[in-house]
Amino acid sequence: MNTYSTTISDGRTITIREMTGRDLLFMEKDLTKAGDVEKGMKIIERLIVGDDKITYEEILDLGVRDFKKLSALVSDASGADEDDPN
Repeated sequence: MNTYSTTISDGRTITIREMTGRDLLFMEKDLTKAGDVEKGMKIIERLIVGDDKITYEEILDLGVRDFKKLSALVSDASGADEDDPN
């Protein structure tokens, strides 16, 4: 499974794993009432692997630049930026 990493302003390197079908179901079923930003924060917390962890509460306190970095990782992990061959 692929991983994706970025370094946030406090020096931690945050690594997330590739999304699976289970993650998509989590977003669809468990986060139906959440807005897009909240969904993004919850999925970031769910996908984090490696030594440098970040909690949902810490994600809430991140600056916008760091949140954008983490959101870009989620986009990579979901394959959203890949061209669809079909």
